[in-house]
Amino acid sequence: MSSKGIQPLWVLVAGYWLWMIWACAGEWSNNQDYNYGWFVAPLALYFWWKRAERSQAAVASTDRRLASGQGGGRRWIAWAVVVGALFLIWPLEVVRQTPIHWRPVLWMIGLIASANTLAVAWLEGGVVALRRVLFPAFFMLLAIPWPTFLESAVSFPLMQGVTSWSVGLLHLLGYPATAAGTTISLPNCTVGVEEACSGLRSLQTALMVGVAAGELTLLRVPSRFVLLVVAFLMALMGNQIRVLMLALTGIGGGNDAVVRMHDAAGYVVLAVLLGGVGAAAWLLGKVSVRGAMQNGECRSRVAAEKYESRRAGSWKGGSGGWVILAVAAVAFVGAHGWFWWRASLAPAPVAAMLSPAAGRDFQTDENVPAEILGVLRPDEYRYIREVHDGVAGKVAGYHFYWRPRKGNANQLYHRPDRCMPGAGWRIDGQVTTQDVKVGDRELRFNVFPFRGPAGPALMLWGSFLNGEPVEIEFNSDVYLNTANLAQFIRTGTRTYSYEVAALIMPYAGQRPSAAEVEAFANRIFTVTPR
Repeated sequence: MSSKGIQPLWVLVAGYWLWMIWACAGEWSNNQDYNYGWFVAPLALYFWWKRAERSQAAVASTDRRLASGQGGGRRWIAWAVVVGALFLIWPLEVVRQTPIHWRPVLWMIGLIASANTLAVAWLEGGVVALRRVLFPAFFMLLAIPWPTFLESAVSFPLMQGVTSWSVGLLHLLGYPATAAGTTISLPNCTVGVEEACSGLRSLQTALMVGVAAGELTLLRVPSRFVLLVVAFLMALMGNQIRVLMLALTGIGGGNDAVVRMHDAAGYVVLAVLLGGVGAAAWLLGKVSVRGAMQNGECRSRVAAEKYESRRAGSWKGGSGGWVILAVAAVAFVGAHGWFWWRASLAPAPVAAMLSPAAGRDFQTDENVPAEILGVLRPDEYRYIREVHDGVAGKVAGYHFYWRPRKGNANQLYHRPDRCMPGAGWRIDGQVTTQDVKVGDRELRFNVFPFRGPAGPALMLWGSFLNGEPVEIEFNSDVYLNTANLAQFIRTGTRTYSYEVAALIMPYAGQRPSAAEVEAFANRIFTVTPR
C-alpha cells in the first residue's frame, strides 16, 4: 500500500470479505459439496501476495501511459461503486438472517466485496494496483455456493450420465445391472448415484483446483482454459471410477460393503482429480510461453516505484474514507439491531408436534443413511418401515426434528422435488396441499403425486417452522415462500425449530381420497402431548 497508516477503504474491503466468509461458512461446514470453500480464502491471499511481489518489480509501458493521466476521469466510477454498496448492506444482511436463505444473497455479498476491492485498488494505484487484486478478487467467488437452479441443471444430467455409463460398463464386465432413475440395482445391493457421486462435487472442486493451478504455474490465458477442460474431464472420470468401485464392492459384499467403501472411493476421485490437473498444469507450463505474462508484469522496478509515488499523491482516502467505513459499520450493526429489537415479537420455537406411531404394520428405527445425517444433521430422526410377516421392509415415511437454533437453512433445501428423482421417482401431476387431522391436531401437508419404479404413490410431506407450516416455492431457488419474508423481518424471526414429517402411500388404480390419506397418516404418525 502506498499511503502511510491505515487506509479506511481497505479496512472496508476486508470487512466485506469477512462478511462473505461469514455468510458462506454454514454451507462450507455443512454442505460437503462446498467444503473446499475453506481453502479458497488462504489461496486468494497467497495469490494477492505473489502478484504484489511481482508487480513491485516493474510496470509495463502501457501502464505508465495510463498512469500519466488517461483513465483519471473514471475515478468517479470507483467512488460510485464504493458509495453505492453502502445502500445494499442493511437490506442484504436483514434478508440473510431470515429463514429464507437465498443463495443469490451470498452472490450479491461476494460481488460487492469484489467490486469494492477493484474500485479501491483503482483509486489507490490505477492499473498496477488493479492487476494485483483482479485475480484474487474473482478467485474468491469460486467459493460461493451455486444458485440452486444451476446446481439442479448440472447435477441431474451428470447423475443420469454416470448411471447410464456405469450400467453399461457393468454389462461389459458380465454383471447384471438395471437403472431406476439414478439408482443402480445389482444382484445383492443397490448403489445410488446421488449428488456426491454425480461429478457435481468434484466438478466444483475441479474449477477451484484448475483455476488455482493455472495461477500457480503462471500459465497464459488459453492454457488456463485448456486446464479447466482437463479438470472437468478428470472430475467426470474420477466419479465414473468411484461408482464402478462401489458397484463392484456391492456385488461382492452387499450394501454394508458399499457403505464402508463410500469414503475411500471418494478419496480415489480426489486423487484422480489432483493428479490429473497437476500433470496437465506441468505439461502446459512446459509447452506454453510463460515469459509473456512475466514480462508484462516485470519491466522496470524504477518505473514502478515512480508510478506508485505519483499515484500516492493523488490518493484521497482521508476523512471521507473514515466516514464511509463508519456508515458501513452502522448499516451492518443496524441490521442485527433490528432483529435484537424485534425478537420479542418472533414466534416461540416449539417442540416436535408429531412422532412416528409404532404398530403392528409399521415399526421405527434410526437406520438413516450416514450421508443423509451428515448433510441434514437433525437432532431427532426416525425412519418408518412397513412390516410384513414380522420383517421390516421399505420405508413408508420419516420424521426429522431440529431444535431451535440459527442456521437450519441446509435442512430447508432438501425437499422431495429435489431428492426423490435420484431414487427413480418423478412428479406426475401438480403439487397441492391438504389439511390432515392427526389425532386432535390439524396439520397442512404438501401432496406430491409421484410415479416410481413400482407405480404411482402419493407423498405427504409436511414441514413446520416454529410449529407453523412452511410455504414452499417449488422449482425455485428460494427455500421458503418469499411471501413470508416480510413477516420474518417484521417479527425478527431468525432462531427457529424445524420439523419434517413425510409418508409415502402407494396405490393402484384410482388416486386415494382425502379421507383415505388422512386415515393412512394416522396409522403412521401420532401427535405429541402439548
